[in-house]
Amino acid sequence: MPVGGITTILNRHPELAELTSRITAFLDTHLPAPVCEAEGRPDWLALREQAAQARLTDIDIEQAELGRVAQGIAMFLAGQRDCDARDVFSSGHAAMPLRYGSPELAGHIHELAVKQGKLAGVASSEPQSGSDLRGFRTVLVDHGDRLVLSGTKGLISRVAEACGFVVFGKIVDRAGAETADLREVPLSAVWVPTETKGVLTETADPLGMRGWSFGYLHLVDVCLDKALLLGAPGDGRRIFDAHFSAWRLMMSLVCLGAASAAIQESADRTRSRTVGRTPLAAIPSVAARLGAAAAEVEAATSWCFTLLERIDQGETDTAACSAAKALGTDTAYRAVDLALQLHGSEGYTRTSPMEKRLRDIRGLRIADGPNDTLYSVLAHSLMNADQPARDHRELTRH
Repeated sequence: MPVGGITTILNRHPELAELTSRITAFLDTHLPAPVCEAEGRPDWLALREQAAQARLTDIDIEQAELGRVAQGIAMFLAGQRDCDARDVFSSGHAAMPLRYGSPELAGHIHELAVKQGKLAGVASSEPQSGSDLRGFRTVLVDHGDRLVLSGTKGLISRVAEACGFVVFGKIVDRAGAETADLREVPLSAVWVPTETKGVLTETADPLGMRGWSFGYLHLVDVCLDKALLLGAPGDGRRIFDAHFSAWRLMMSLVCLGAASAAIQESADRTRSRTVGRTPLAAIPSVAARLGAAAAEVEAATSWCFTLLERIDQGETDTAACSAAKALGTDTAYRAVDLALQLHGSEGYTRTSPMEKRLRDIRGLRIADGPNDTLYSVLAHSLMNADQPARDHRELTRH
C-alpha cells in the first residue's frame, strides 16, 4: 500500500518515520488489503486491542511535541485500508478524560483505553439540535454530593462498543432545574462509564460506517460522582473546541487516506484497461480528471497536517480546522466517486472497496458538523475579523 500523501510531512518530521513504519507493518499484518463489504467486516475492537499491545494506542499522548501530527499520520494510513479503521489507533475520544480529568480518572482511563485498548465514545449531538451546543437539553442536576444526568444523545457512533462516554450537558441547580434557560447555561463535560445504572443504548442501521455501532444514548437519572467531571463546571466549551478542532482534521485525513488509495488503484487500472486499442491512461480526459483529483487530495492533506502542526505548537485555528474537515471530506468523496466511475460496473459491487468508501465518506461529511456549516464557520471568521467571535457551534448543527 503506498504511503503517498504523507511524504512531505515525514520529510519535515523524520523522527516520525519509525512510528509510520510500525503502523504500516501492523496494517500489513492485520489488514493487508482494503476492506470490501462482501468479504465481511474485521473485528475492529479486537484489532484495537491488538494495537494496544503494539503500543499504538498512545501515539497522540506519548508523542508530546508531535502528538497530533503522529495521530494524523495514523489516521491517513488507516483510511487507506478502511474508514472504519479510524478507531484502531491513538487514544481517540479518551483524550478528553486523559487531558482534562482528575489524576485518578486520567489514570483509570489510561489503563482502559491506552493499555487495554478499550474504546471511549463521545456523546454530544442531540436529536432535536444536532451539534448546536447551546441547544442541548441534556442536564446534570446538582444534588450537592453528586450529579444526576438526564437526556438523550444521538445519533452517535460506538454506542455498543464504548466502555464509557464523554457526555456534554448543562449543570443546573436542583431548585431551578425546571425553569432554567438552558441556552444560557454554560456547557460542561463528564465521563460516564457505560455500566452505570440508567445508561441505556439503542442502535440504528446507518448507510455507511457500519464497522462500529450507531444509535442513541438514553440517560435516565444517571447518578455520577462529581469527580467524573472533566475540568471545572462550565469548561465544556473549551474542552469541545480543543478536542474537536483536532478530531475534525483526523476524520478528514481518514477520508483523504481512502481517497489516495482509490486514486492509486484507479491509476493502476487505467494502465491495464483499454478502450478499443487505447489504454484508459492515454485518454486525455481520463488523465486530466485523475490528475486533478490527485492534486486536490494532496492539497487538502497538506492543509490538514499544517493545521495539526500548529496545534502541536499550541496554536489552534478552530475556524480553519472546521473548513479543512469539510474540504478534505468533500475532496475525498469526489475522488472516490471518480475512482468508482473508472472501475465501471465492478466499482459498483460489494466486491470492490469503492462503494464502501463512498458510503463511509458520505457519513463523515455529516459527522462532527455538516460541511456547509463548517465552511460557514470560516466565512464568519473572515467577515467578522474585527468583531467579537460568534459562538461557532451555533453554526454546526446537523
